[in-house]
Amino acid sequence: MGEFVGIDPSRAYDLIRRLEAGSLLLGGVRPLVDAAVAEAGDDWAGPRHGATALRRAQEFLHDARRELRWRIDAAEQLVPVRERGLLTAVFPFAGEAEATRTAAETATAVLAALAAGRPDEVERAFAATTGTPGEAADTAAGGAAREAAGDPAYAAALLGALGPDGLVLVLRGWSEAEVPGERDGLPPAALARAAAASPGLLARAFAAAERTGRFGEEWRELPATAPADVLTTLIALARPSGAFLNVVAVELLNRRPDAGPDWNLHHLAHAYRSFPEALQELLAEHQKETGVLLDAYALGTHPAYERALAAALRHALEPGAGADGLRERAWSGLTGALDAGHRLWQDLETFRDAGERV
Repeated sequence: MGEFVGIDPSRAYDLIRRLEAGSLLLGGVRPLVDAAVAEAGDDWAGPRHGATALRRAQEFLHDARRELRWRIDAAEQLVPVRERGLLTAVFPFAGEAEATRTAAETATAVLAALAAGRPDEVERAFAATTGTPGEAADTAAGGAAREAAGDPAYAAALLGALGPDGLVLVLRGWSEAEVPGERDGLPPAALARAAAASPGLLARAFAAAERTGRFGEEWRELPATAPADVLTTLIALARPSGAFLNVVAVELLNRRPDAGPDWNLHHLAHAYRSFPEALQELLAEHQKETGVLLDAYALGTHPAYERALAAALRHALEPGAGADGLRERAWSGLTGALDAGHRLWQDLETFRDAGERV
């Protein structure tokens, strides 16, 4: 663990394309070699295992391509701010195989703790199986565990072993222990504690696996089946893609369209601050769900939610945010859902002039 890596993703992707081209070339040559050897029969003077050598070379190219793609994905997830050119990061694992193996050990320990009904052992399992020694292994999730969760291979293997049901059990188990009966989203103090425990680790792992497209089909239904507080914990403690955020938003805003604002809505609105284009798309394409956000704002009963939503809207509608056409459609969707006396107009006053919106 602790390998320092520097990589230029654009150059690495170019190398991947070259490896793929080489593999395709070998794939076309192998049948020709086999046919030539068979046709020559006893007259063949060369090695009889030429096709085997080509197969091994093809496997090498495949493995090299897979390892390089893992390194690109890992570097992009481990570096907090993505920049063009060289990325440098300290990798928690020496290779994808080690990451996957460690994730399997972690999942085995976590599932055993869940089966035994021992939430404290769940926390210990996450830290202990990622090489966190001594006192750190007794904490909810050590720094090594959090770094490991950012590795896409580890994240995908861990969540693949736990499955959607296991993820929900861990997050719900933690919530029941820390804030019993809370279903309206984790309050700020609890959310801060969750960030340093298994929910924070799993949210980081979920984001790493989701952003790099490493989830299987069984995860597709998670937004429709998981409890609202589980979904908002995931988006509050880490940053999955804007596409996933919109799927969660549409699902949650249709579950309780007449409910008042709560911490679930707050976490949703706050997450949009990091994804202005995703919020533009929601405003432009989902009039009904936009109305739910605005109706909750109009109640004036949850100041933190109102601040979060107003900040997200300002960020999504400010000049230059996202694509001009999408921003204009988002503004049209928003104004179409706002009546003249809505409280939100005051917060958006700086964007009411059409010339400033473009």
